[in-house]
Amino acid sequence: MQIDVSEGGAMFQKAILEFSVKKVLGLGCSLSFWYHIYDMDTHAISDLKVKIVRGSSDKTLLSISKSNTNEWEKATVFIGNQPKGYKLQFVSQRPFMGHSDIKLDDILFNNCGLDDIPPASDQLSCDFEKDTCSWYHDYTANLLWDRNKFEFGDNPEVTGYHMVIKAERNQNISSAARLVSFPQSAHEGLCVSFWYHIFGNNIGSLKFITRHPGEEETVVWVRSGTQGNKWRFADLTFQSDKPMQFIIEAVLGGTQGSISIDDIVVSRVSSGSCPAERECTFQGSLCGLQSFGGLGWSRVKGSVLPANAPGPEADHTLGTDQGYYLSSELWSLAAGSKVSVMTADMGPTAAGGECLMFWYHMEGLGDGEINIYVQTNESSAELVRVWNRQGDQGSHWRHGRILLHSPNHQFKVIFEAVAGPEPKGNIAIDDLTVLNDACPPQGFCDFEMDFCGWVNSPPVETGLHWDWLSGSSLGNSFIPRRDHSLDSRFGHFAFFTNTKPNEMARLESELMDSVEKACLELWHYSSDWVVDYPSNFILTVLINENDSLQPLWSTHGFLNSSWILGRVDYMASGLHQIVIEATCPESNCGSISLDDIHIMKDISCSDLIPTTTAPPPTTPAPPSAMDCTFEQGLCTWVPEVGADVNWTLRNGLNIDHPWHGAQYDHTVGNNQGFFLLLNGSGSEDGEKAFISTPILEFFSEFCVEFWFYMSGPTVSSLDLLIQTKSSDLLVWTRDGTQDRKWTKSQVNIKNNDIKKLLFSAYRNKSSEGFIAVDDITVKGGVCQNHDVCGFDVDWCNYENDVSHVGRWSRTKAKNTNPDHTYRTEHGFYMNVLLSNSTTPKVAQLLTYELPAAAEMCVRFWYQVPAAPSNTLAVHLFWSGELHEKLWESSSSMSLTWEMAEVTVWAPAKFHVVFKGFDVPGMTSTVKIDDISITKGACSPRGSCDFESGHCSWVNRPIEGGHDWVLSSGGITGPSTDHTIQTSDGVFLLSSAQHLDHSSRAQVVSEWILPQGTTSCLSFWSYMQSESGALQLKIHSGQVEEDLRFNINTSANEWTRFSRTLTMNSKPFRLLIEAETKPTGYIAIDDISISPGLCQVNESTPEFVGCSFETDTCGWHDTSNGQLKWIRDNGTLDGGQGLQNRKSWYMTVKEMRAEYESPAVLLSPLMQQASAECTGHFYYNMHAQEMGALKVFLQYGPGTPTLLWWGSGHHGDEWHGVEVMLGRVPHDFRVRFEARTSGPGHIAIDNISFTNCTLSEPQSSCPENMFTCKNQACVELSRVCDFSDDCGDWSDESHCEEKGVTERCSFENGLCFWANNMANVPVVKWTLHTGQEGWPDLGPPRDHTKNSAAGHYLNPSQKNDHVSEILSRTLLPSTNCTVRFFYYSLSDGNLTVRSRTQRSGADDFSLENKK
Repeated sequence: MQIDVSEGGAMFQKAILEFSVKKVLGLGCSLSFWYHIYDMDTHAISDLKVKIVRGSSDKTLLSISKSNTNEWEKATVFIGNQPKGYKLQFVSQRPFMGHSDIKLDDILFNNCGLDDIPPASDQLSCDFEKDTCSWYHDYTANLLWDRNKFEFGDNPEVTGYHMVIKAERNQNISSAARLVSFPQSAHEGLCVSFWYHIFGNNIGSLKFITRHPGEEETVVWVRSGTQGNKWRFADLTFQSDKPMQFIIEAVLGGTQGSISIDDIVVSRVSSGSCPAERECTFQGSLCGLQSFGGLGWSRVKGSVLPANAPGPEADHTLGTDQGYYLSSELWSLAAGSKVSVMTADMGPTAAGGECLMFWYHMEGLGDGEINIYVQTNESSAELVRVWNRQGDQGSHWRHGRILLHSPNHQFKVIFEAVAGPEPKGNIAIDDLTVLNDACPPQGFCDFEMDFCGWVNSPPVETGLHWDWLSGSSLGNSFIPRRDHSLDSRFGHFAFFTNTKPNEMARLESELMDSVEKACLELWHYSSDWVVDYPSNFILTVLINENDSLQPLWSTHGFLNSSWILGRVDYMASGLHQIVIEATCPESNCGSISLDDIHIMKDISCSDLIPTTTAPPPTTPAPPSAMDCTFEQGLCTWVPEVGADVNWTLRNGLNIDHPWHGAQYDHTVGNNQGFFLLLNGSGSEDGEKAFISTPILEFFSEFCVEFWFYMSGPTVSSLDLLIQTKSSDLLVWTRDGTQDRKWTKSQVNIKNNDIKKLLFSAYRNKSSEGFIAVDDITVKGGVCQNHDVCGFDVDWCNYENDVSHVGRWSRTKAKNTNPDHTYRTEHGFYMNVLLSNSTTPKVAQLLTYELPAAAEMCVRFWYQVPAAPSNTLAVHLFWSGELHEKLWESSSSMSLTWEMAEVTVWAPAKFHVVFKGFDVPGMTSTVKIDDISITKGACSPRGSCDFESGHCSWVNRPIEGGHDWVLSSGGITGPSTDHTIQTSDGVFLLSSAQHLDHSSRAQVVSEWILPQGTTSCLSFWSYMQSESGALQLKIHSGQVEEDLRFNINTSANEWTRFSRTLTMNSKPFRLLIEAETKPTGYIAIDDISISPGLCQVNESTPEFVGCSFETDTCGWHDTSNGQLKWIRDNGTLDGGQGLQNRKSWYMTVKEMRAEYESPAVLLSPLMQQASAECTGHFYYNMHAQEMGALKVFLQYGPGTPTLLWWGSGHHGDEWHGVEVMLGRVPHDFRVRFEARTSGPGHIAIDNISFTNCTLSEPQSSCPENMFTCKNQACVELSRVCDFSDDCGDWSDESHCEEKGVTERCSFENGLCFWANNMANVPVVKWTLHTGQEGWPDLGPPRDHTKNSAAGHYLNPSQKNDHVSEILSRTLLPSTNCTVRFFYYSLSDGNLTVRSRTQRSGADDFSLENKK
């Protein structure tokens, strides 16, 4: 057959050759054919498809796209047993601008008869990595298995692809998918094993079915409902004289969950028998069990029991009368008769033993009994009885377990039933399972796999069952969102809800032996429409001993959205059960849930130390008598008798030096508010100041919250202690200089007979700096810190990834290894849980879900023990997949807490994943603490301009040394910083001027992974003459000092140091050491580490725009990912608007990648810009999904400052934009960033700059203008406006002499301004930086610094709220001008008034902005 091209026809016209199929074809049916393609235009692509068409729908089975074939080629397409009534079509579409010649020949149907068997149909062992081997889809089923690659768990034998079906809400729950083999010979026996994974709150069943030719199907193995979030192993044995066909069937059965299979192994018995099956449901066979010593057990099902015969009507596996189990049929035997069955050879076991778990049923018995024996394969080995039960056990299937321990020999297990006198009754067993580990303790259940040995046993009249659910379950608003065991929405628990009064659910434990003392522990969770009330449900624990049911403990629970611990002591003189009942006297009482039931024998509850934080309160705590803002004095806090020195009350007005105290308090935020202060040096080393308050209110647990500020080169320590009758206990501590701001801390304390709270501060003879405390509050309940997760109260909504075997654990610190939050043994951290495993286990900790399409900075502290495989990595998890690694710890052991920062972003909602390993043989594992997630990208690793703090640089203590201190221009150090060249700018300062000798200070970076073989390190230093020496050390791995550079320049100005580093891609860290003399100081600023060689950054005095018509004008792409800016003129795909444009532009093309860094376009380096500098450009954003375009101002190594942003679809047309750059005091670049993760494009063009040049010097200036020191002329309105318009800062100096007073840039608090606390309600103006405020609270940059690190003041964002801020009282004036800068994107009003009366009755409006 040939396509006739001589007929012409329209472009893209299709040629169709079809065949109607009117009957069902064979299971292995395929279609083969030969084809030949020729096209005179070698650039044209011809398309040939094979489709299956049913009604109006079609599906492509095969697609071939080629320009030419050198000869005839053969193709094969699989069809299978499709339901009859469809057409097969060959379809070819005429190519664009081509002349194709397509021929077909020798079309054959292969193996399409119902009895046809394809070659190699016995390849049933399959790992599904390439295809489905000899397993065929049953197309007559209404669902198909999906071959998928998705990570499930840590089983090393289950990797890569597997077969899966997933339940969804829009599917028919009776839908099934089937994989079918061709008949196999089973005369010699077949051994079949596979791994399966069934997980979900509402999921169906997996069945293994056999069928002999001409006979009905037989279900030989089945598992129904969730089996926990883990892979499980199943093995089966088959032997038959007839050929046997295998079918693997998965039935949805619900709307939530999945069923998977993998690694099927089918082997023939070569000698002996198959290995003993480790799971046996008796659905298809006896699983290799054989009679032992005479009479044997019978494999039966309830539906065929003789009339009136005792025995279970339903098996345990299926819970129906069609399910099989093993029956002893004792009713037909004489008293004393024994029925025995024996397993095939098992073992040897692991050194710790293995657990045999089973279910047994003993009903209607007199003195009949069941015994279980173990016999090793040693010669003359005797039977050893390991388990026994006697008498009637009721009408329930009950759980049994045995520890099998035979590490040196194989063994067999024998089940023996012994008939007693009348009534004889019956004994049955079902669901035998061998676990690789030792048995869990009796009575223990975390509900992760099932109900363990607990059995639902409700009263017949009013009873309901406990359900088995997880936090991800749907359909009931009262279901806890997280379980207690894993603190995860995937973890399981028992759940009960009622609809009628007095309905009851009851759980019974397995039978347990006598115990002199025991403690039962359980966690319960109550939920209803109301909160903070006792629950109406009554939860009761009872003991059943000698058929006598006695209550032990009862509670109503509490409706506070928390898991609550319950404990009760008990004893039992003989066999007994624990019974847990839940009931409610009313209808619709909400719900009650259970988790982590644990019966601990030979211990009293009073002997236990709580290991889990108590549930937090859900209502705000009222003010405590111990709270204090220090605005009206010391409140209940008093200095301790015997202290060496006292704390003092101070405010910012009395501070004359930045190292003598805070310039503003925390309460009111200005220089008039008060705080506690200890500053200066002591007359002796170790001088201490104590202030304390007695515990005036009793809380079983409480939170101490306070704000502290510590700054200076040699600050000692601040401690929080609790005083009991016998001792003072340190619970929190800090030492050395901290951030240059007030910092909040919270400490969670349990009241174990505490008498006092104490704050102690220390100072030495050489101390220089201060320690301040403000706003102490004491609240009942646990701390609620939403800024930083220190794990000191709970998991902060983080959770273990339960698809992995390894686990993170919340662990209490030790004196030898304190946490990072409290830095004492009182705190907690997360670490990878150690196990006895012989293979490494992955542990993944997931944060709560984070929003899409917004860059965030994740900061955390970590410790990594010494071991090559003991690493910590950070990944992202979204759309069901774990994505590429973003960060990994170095191979260097961390003996102290190390800090790291990672920028994260994803196109969909995502989790940050901390991945660690449980490494065999290790005595310690990876630890993490104090995780914070903030808006905006982190600074590049190792780079910092210090405007927003230390970035990732940390002081390293030196014996007898001092700290580098965050400082700004003023009394100590340079008059300006280097970044923004103002006195408000921040740098790191090393000063020993308070000492009479030289002193060293060290600061270290985080570990840095080079992006290539070379990196450029640069920073700016300021060294006075005779100030000392500055040394740079570079550490790599365990080597302390690979490289060393000495810097001795003393130029009394900022000087740049740069050096190209060759690190061979190994992680490294920087250490900067200053040895400073008492006669001077050393400052550093703008540390930068960038990939590649160091360049001579010669800036241009021109402000470089570009039309991109001939080249990129020096603008260059610096993208790290797959997204790139390219110069284009519409010849590439880009939307109709771009194709019609004939000139050149820059564009970012459509890309799809797992984690895509933005495309970055940088301008040439340009010199400083004026305050009026404005940028202009055109953009075209035709982005259908997540397109985003941002423009940044970049100077220095810090986070770029956002100037303009746009996102989404703006139409396929060009838009003009004007952006105010503002004053930039030194060299800078403009940066365009673009992201797109879907169809479309982003393009920019015609970049230009206007009014960017500073004023030139003039011979003279007009009278109405200010003459700068450099002879430039500036308008008087721009003098002392916090912006350097002159270019030499002369218009911003000596402002008070120029008549400009009461200035406030808000870089150090509110200055003399104060919120009006008389307004009701009190709605404050608050300080923010652009980095933290944008986009919800304020603009992305301030006016003072023209930077995201600068501060500004903004009012409440709540509708109809009035925020009012007042200046201090000003002297009378007839010519007073108030100048301020404001930014508004809202519809609110901004009003400036003068006020002479406190009531505001005579307010006079000066300005009103809308």
